[in-house]
Amino acid sequence: MRPLRAWIPWLAFGLLGLVAAPPMRSQEINPPFGFHWAEGQKQIAKIIDRAGARIVDKEVILGREAWTIEGLIQPALQRTILYFGTGKSLVEVELQYQHPDWDLVAYEEFLNGARQRLEARYGPAIVLAKDKKPEGDVMQTIVGYKWQEPSGSIQLFFFSAERNNDIYRSVSLHYRAG
Repeated sequence: MRPLRAWIPWLAFGLLGLVAAPPMRSQEINPPFGFHWAEGQKQIAKIIDRAGARIVDKEVILGREAWTIEGLIQPALQRTILYFGTGKSLVEVELQYQHPDWDLVAYEEFLNGARQRLEARYGPAIVLAKDKKPEGDVMQTIVGYKWQEPSGSIQLFFFSAERNNDIYRSVSLHYRAG
């Protein structure tokens, strides 16, 4: 075994390489499906129509107008919710994924695959939640991650609620304007 001082030049060289490495380039976070931040409702409605999707609900959630969209094509995508800010422009896109044939393992694989793709693009995630606890007679699980860039953020969540044979599971991806 070499003495520690024999390793010092190699350690210094390695550390110098880390310091001299260019910083990770900031990635722009844009909404999916060809939408653009601050895009108006008329333009968004045209994109939805051209995609063959449909608006199935419009409501106000926490002071923001929200449109629920069905028919945007992506594997396991159940619905998309678009949130509009005070100027009636796009500020958030929420994608909700569910599949009736998926078990817990399939949801975990989907979540982990999405997390890995996002980490490859935006770097390590901030862990927002990892919790499993009973709420009355329902066992709830939530796992959440966040990626933040100057242009916006992405949050990825897994949620599960189980009571006996009644099971609800969902993965959601939230794109938010900066």
